Amino acid sequence: MVGMQILPSPGLGELLRYVGELVDRGAEDAYASLGVSYRPRYTPVLRAMNAGATTVTDITTRSHVTQGAISQTVGLMVADGLVERTTLSDARRSGLELTDVGRTLVEQLEPHWEATFAAIVQLEKEIGHPLRRVLADTAGALEQQGFGERVRDARRIEQERNALVPTPGGTATTNWFDRGGSAYALFRPEYSERLAMFLASLAPSAALAVDVGCGNGQLTAQLAPYFDTTIGVDPSAEQIENALPHERIRYVQAPAENLPVPERSASLITAAQAAHWFDRPAFYSEVRRIAADNAVLALVSYGVMQFDSDLADRFDHFYHHEIGPYWPPERALVDNGYADIDFPFEEYPAPRMQITKNWNLGQVLGYISTWSAVRRVNEAGKSEILHAFAADLAALWGDPMSTRPVSWPINMKLGII
Repeated sequence: MVGMQILPSPGLGELLRYVGELVDRGAEDAYASLGVSYRPRYTPVLRAMNAGATTVTDITTRSHVTQGAISQTVGLMVADGLVERTTLSDARRSGLELTDVGRTLVEQLEPHWEATFAAIVQLEKEIGHPLRRVLADTAGALEQQGFGERVRDARRIEQERNALVPTPGGTATTNWFDRGGSAYALFRPEYSERLAMFLASLAPSAALAVDVGCGNGQLTAQLAPYFDTTIGVDPSAEQIENALPHERIRYVQAPAENLPVPERSASLITAAQAAHWFDRPAFYSEVRRIAADNAVLALVSYGVMQFDSDLADRFDHFYHHEIGPYWPPERALVDNGYADIDFPFEEYPAPRMQITKNWNLGQVLGYISTWSAVRRVNEAGKSEILHAFAADLAALWGDPMSTRPVSWPINMKLGII
């Protein structure tokens, strides 16, 4: 029997092109129902010119279309009699002007455009994502750093991760036990996008989210598309230096017990993998101070990493027995899923979620290197515990570059303030 073929996940460009085709096809059908012979690519030009644009440069700055594409579209619109070229008053630049046919077409299309934006709003509600905001943020981020540069950065990060891969009977070429905030940013597992979407859906408004103990901004960055402003707060200067940038995120170095946030301003307050370290009575006092009416507080944690059965026994022994005595007492709150954490607010039920990854050996060991218990083992001069575990795990793993599924259960305490 021939095995079932597993199709690769679509890439970003493939998805964007497909969505663009679906949108354009639907727009063409709508224009045909109006009895209008029209190309959807004319829309940004018509809307910009109707708003006062008189040159190709003006249109480009008012739209998210390249100048070359605008020039080509204008050429087609001139041929269709919708636009005419003019000479501007300084006689040095070519201008553009709608013809009578073009102005009549704009009047005919304006009600359709209003309906189009209403359909977009409905689509965003249906999928639970602020689609236009996400795309605008994506465009802005790519203007700041091109995709080619991002691919090169991703390759560099992967090389750094792979440099930490130990070989059976040997050690890593780089000491993965001795890393700082950059390792935290490299190896900490990202939360599911579903988590940010769920938390944003509970918030009474999209004005402000505050992520406390934000670390390098993993959850902060996922919340940002859903809020006008997101503030990431962490007491560590090193974590803030390695935080993920975003135009709607403001990072602040401050403790959870003294938040630099105005009173009654935050509609969502989160603490991801951090609340067990706080002076919680003082933190909860700050939560009450900064919370807007009906604001949501979410204490989020992910539990112990889970492996395939052939790795689980060795990992469990390492986690619970070998480095178990080096965990601070607060870690017990994470291990039991925050079930015993003090929480003086009306609780809201949380759905079951988990983080899932396919990691190679170096990524797993890199993640373990970020644990506070590992740091304490090193400080106690017991690094042989760590190296023995790395060698045993490498022997069980096989090819260190092969990937295996790992997962973490996501646990939450949710409250309405």
